[in-house]
Amino acid sequence: MSKYKKILGGLLAAAVGDAMGAATETRNTDQIKEKFGGFVTDFVTPPDDVFARGLERGSVTDDFSLAYYTAMAIINHKGIINDTTAHAALINWSKTPYYRLAGPTTTAAINRIMGKEENKNVFKPAYDNSKGTNGGAMKISPVALASDGNINKAIMDAITICKPTHNNNTALSGACAVAAAIAQALNEDATVDSMIEAGLKGALEGEKHGIKLANPSVYKRLLLAVNIGRKCKNDIAKAMKELSEIIGCGLSAAEAVPTAFGLLAASDGDVEKAIIAAVNIGNDTDTIATIVGAMAGTLNSYYHKEYLDLINQVNRFDLEYIAIKLVHLYE
Repeated sequence: MSKYKKILGGLLAAAVGDAMGAATETRNTDQIKEKFGGFVTDFVTPPDDVFARGLERGSVTDDFSLAYYTAMAIINHKGIINDTTAHAALINWSKTPYYRLAGPTTTAAINRIMGKEENKNVFKPAYDNSKGTNGGAMKISPVALASDGNINKAIMDAITICKPTHNNNTALSGACAVAAAIAQALNEDATVDSMIEAGLKGALEGEKHGIKLANPSVYKRLLLAVNIGRKCKNDIAKAMKELSEIIGCGLSAAEAVPTAFGLLAASDGDVEKAIIAAVNIGNDTDTIATIVGAMAGTLNSYYHKEYLDLINQVNRFDLEYIAIKLVHLYE
């Protein structure tokens, strides 16, 4: 059952990161400390000035909820990952309360899939570089968890799942980096270093696909972020500061994904240390915490019964069911 434990660990840690980070999003580290009286280290009710306002303590956002419905679609399609699977995940998710948190890229894709008429009077630039977001990376963990540790499969399936919403080299590079790292984490001999190596491979492959945008290289920034993390391995606060100031923690896949890998390196894969750092690093905290949680949680078969029960109850999820079904895909 070691694969089951790894899969459940990846799902749970991603959900925990998202739910904790929902309260701190958009603030910087100093503003988080001021608002909450120090670092946020547990679930808190999101305040009224963040996107997750109105959600209960322990609620996930669009980040992990999209991952959850992607997992459901993969299971319902018996492990077959194609356009039909990708579309089903998006359509089913759009019927949930989480849809109010959808970003413009995902919203536009869902409308297109549903055949809704596009407003042709809206100006469209030649290349919309703002679409190189972390929206693919944040939802990609189930694709990797369904790979049975096959890095190449995880990369190609990540491209398939993300193309309907994030068909550009920046977003696909970020999503493939995360998928490859999590796929590697499923293997018994996985280490933080082998996950980083897999992530770099995924980043390089992902950037070959989709519309070419004028954004920084996810691969090159990932290299830089990992170097920062490794140099600050004994000082997570310093790692957070360096990563936020040099790499960035924003919506771009060229910021959030490398920073998540930097925190993975700085924490040496320690799940709680990585998640807490991500939750308090500032800006797109819920997404970075979702990503690093998925990576570290899979590596370490993360388990926290109290958190699992809360996540399942508040969000009406069944993470154990998802994990069991993903394991059975291998049989």
